[in-house]
Amino acid sequence: MAEYKMKRRYPRFACDTGVKILPDFSSKSYWGTVSDISLGGCYVCIPSPLPVGQTVTLSIKTANLDLNVAGRAVSSHPGFGMGVAFQGFPRESEKKLKTLLEHLATQPKPTHSSGVFH
Repeated sequence: MAEYKMKRRYPRFACDTGVKILPDFSSKSYWGTVSDISLGGCYVCIPSPLPVGQTVTLSIKTANLDLNVAGRAVSSHPGFGMGVAFQGFPRESEKKLKTLLEHLATQPKPTHSSGVFH
């Protein structure tokens, strides 16, 4: 049996924080929940995810952080959510994201799974 290998560039960390989703070229915005995050992207739980390829700006807010980052939907699971790959951000935003990831790395790992593969 072949051994499974992770093909991710960056480690992911469980997260549970609100995110405002602003699709490019749209006046509408949506709210979702970030369920995991890495330096390369995140998974957003939202019942009606955007289509793959849609570019967005995510506004991620925690008690100590306000982060805006550009991204692109790379997976879409109706009824569950979407994977978003980050497309670069200003140095200050990268610093804020690294601070968040450092904090999340110290938290206990969750004992449950959402059952969504992304």
